[in-house]
Amino acid sequence: MNGLGCRKLIRGFNSRSVAILLGVLGLAPVASGQITRFPAATPESQGMDPVALQALANTVQSYIDHEKAIGAELLVIKNRRTVLHQAFGMNDRENEKAMEIGAIYNIRSMTKPLTGAALQLLIDQGKVSLDDKVSKFIPGFDNDQSREITVYQVLTHRSGLPLTAFEGKGLDHFESLQKVVQFLGEDGPQFEIDSKFWYSDAGTDVVGGLVEVISGQTLDDFVAHNLLQPLGMSDSFYMCGDGIDRWDDVASLYMSTGRSWSKIWSPISEKPYYPFAWGSQTIYSTPLDYAKFLALWIDEGRVGEKTLFSSEAIDRMLTPTTRMASLGKDSKMPTMFDGLEVWYGQMSILYVEEDGSVDSTPQVIGHSGSDGTFAWAWPEQDLIILYFTQSRLGMSGMSLEGQIDRLLIHPDREDEVAENPEDFPPYLGTYVANFHQFHETEFTVLVQNGRLAVDVPGQMIFELKVPDEEGKRYFTFTDQVAVTFDHDDAGAITGMKMYQAGQVFDIPKGKAKVIEEKPLDMDFVNRVVGTYLTVDSNQEVKVFVNDGKLAIQPVNVPMPLDLFPPDEDGHWVIRIQATVSIRFNEDEDGNIVSLTALEPEGKERLCMRVIEDEPRESTPND
Repeated sequence: MNGLGCRKLIRGFNSRSVAILLGVLGLAPVASGQITRFPAATPESQGMDPVALQALANTVQSYIDHEKAIGAELLVIKNRRTVLHQAFGMNDRENEKAMEIGAIYNIRSMTKPLTGAALQLLIDQGKVSLDDKVSKFIPGFDNDQSREITVYQVLTHRSGLPLTAFEGKGLDHFESLQKVVQFLGEDGPQFEIDSKFWYSDAGTDVVGGLVEVISGQTLDDFVAHNLLQPLGMSDSFYMCGDGIDRWDDVASLYMSTGRSWSKIWSPISEKPYYPFAWGSQTIYSTPLDYAKFLALWIDEGRVGEKTLFSSEAIDRMLTPTTRMASLGKDSKMPTMFDGLEVWYGQMSILYVEEDGSVDSTPQVIGHSGSDGTFAWAWPEQDLIILYFTQSRLGMSGMSLEGQIDRLLIHPDREDEVAENPEDFPPYLGTYVANFHQFHETEFTVLVQNGRLAVDVPGQMIFELKVPDEEGKRYFTFTDQVAVTFDHDDAGAITGMKMYQAGQVFDIPKGKAKVIEEKPLDMDFVNRVVGTYLTVDSNQEVKVFVNDGKLAIQPVNVPMPLDLFPPDEDGHWVIRIQATVSIRFNEDEDGNIVSLTALEPEGKERLCMRVIEDEPRESTPND
C-alpha cells in the first residue's frame, strides 16, 4: 500500500446519469441530480414557522448583499423533510456563474468526522481499540517522544501533535499519507501528551493513516466503499489526483482581504487542490450529501434497515471529551447558540449546556470547515441545518448560529439589553482599521437587536455587551475580544480600541483613504519576478504576476498572496495581512538581489534572489 490512490469514485454512470434515467421513467430527482432521502414538505406540515424560515433565508441573502460571503447554499431539514433549500450569490463571481443547488464545496475539516467514523468501523470490527498505542501500527511513532500516544488521543485532539505536518513545506512535500504520519511520529508531539485540547490536522491525518494500515486500503477507497456509498453520498469525493468528472459543479474559493474578497482557487484554471487523500481534509461534498451523514448520527448508526455502526460507536463519537479551544489557541471556541458551549467528541463538535461536563448530553452536533461550511443537527428536534459557502476567513456561519437560535430554536426568548438605545448615536459611524488583514478598512458601529455592534467587512456584525468596570465592551459571542471607545476633552467619540489575544489595536473614527491602484510598472515587475530563498530556513518564495497583481507565494502557503501597489517607501503590503509588507532590495548596479518581509514589531525576514523568471499571469501551481 503506497497511499497514493486518490481515484474517481464513480466512472461514467454517475448521479447525473441516474437523474437522466429517472427523468425518462417519469420519476423525480431533486435539483442536484440525487434521489433525495429528504423529500420536500411545507414548513407548516412539519411544525415550522414559514415566516421564520423566510427570515433565515433573508439573513443569508443579506450576507451576500453586504459581502459577508460570495455565494452560499442553505438547507433546512425537519423530520427528514426538506422545508428550505436555497442557493444565493455567485459560484464564480469573475465568470458571472451563479451559485446553484447541487454545487460542490471543499468541506475542509468536515472531512474529520468521516475519517473518525472510518476508524470507528475498525474499532467495531475489533481490529483496533481506543487504548491501543499508535506505535503498534505506525513504526514512526515507536520512539521515546511518541510511543505513548494513543488512538483515543488522536481522535480527540489531545495527542500533543501540532496543527499541521506541512509547516514550512509545500503540499507536495510528502509522497503519501503514510509518509506524512511517519514524519509526525518521528518529529514528535508539540505539547505534553494529553495535557490539553489542541486542534490538530496532523492528529487527524494520523487517524487516516491508521485506517490505511489497519484496513489494508487507501483512505479514500476505504471511506468510499464503507461510508460514502452505503450512505448514498454520490456527490462526495476526495478532490485529488486525476479523473475528477464534476469540475463544472465545484465552487471557486474566495478569501477575505478585510476590504474585499479575492479568488484564491478555481476549478476553471487549477489542478486538484491536494496530491492525495488526507485524514484532516480533502473531501468535497454538497449540503444534501452531508445531511445524510448527520442523519446517520441521529439514527444511531442505521441507514434504512441496515446497521452501519454499533450504537456504542455512535456513543463514542458523540460523547463530550473536552471543551473545544479555538484553532491554534487555548481560548475556548465561541458560539452564538445561546446558553451553550462548544465541546469535542471523537471527531465531532458538540454543543452542550454552559458549564457542562463529560456527562452532558449534546444539544447540537456537527462540524464546520475553514472554507466556510457548517453543519448542525438537533437530535431531539430531528432538525438538520447546513450552510455552505466558499468564503475563507468569513464569519457568516458564526453569525448565522445566532439567527438560527433566535428564529428557530428560541423564537419566544426575549433578549435582555441593559442599555438605553437613545445613548448610542455618539458611538455610531465608521472607524478605520489598519491591522492584521485590514488595510484602510472601514468598520461600522451600528445598533443591532438593541445593542451596539461592530460590522467587520467580510466577517460578521459583532454585538457588544454592556461595558464592564474598565469600560470594555466584550463581544457577546466570546470573552476573548473587547472594544473601548476613545473620546476627546469635549466628550466626542474619536475612535475605539480593540483588545484581542493580548494585543491592542487603535481604530480611529473617520473615513478610509481612497486607494487608487495604479497599473503595474512592468519594467519593475520584470526585475523582481522569480524565486527567492529564505535565509533562515532555505524555503522557496515565488514572486510572480497573479491576475494582474504582483504576488508572492511561500512554498508552504497553498495560494498566492497578492500585494497592494507600493507606498511612498516602496513597501508592497500583503492584501490579506496588512501588517506584513514586502521590500525589494537592489545592489549598486540596480539589480534586485533580495526581498525583505517586514513584519510587526520591526521584525524582518530576508529572502535571497536565486532564479530569474519571466512574469506570467497564473499561479506557481499550474
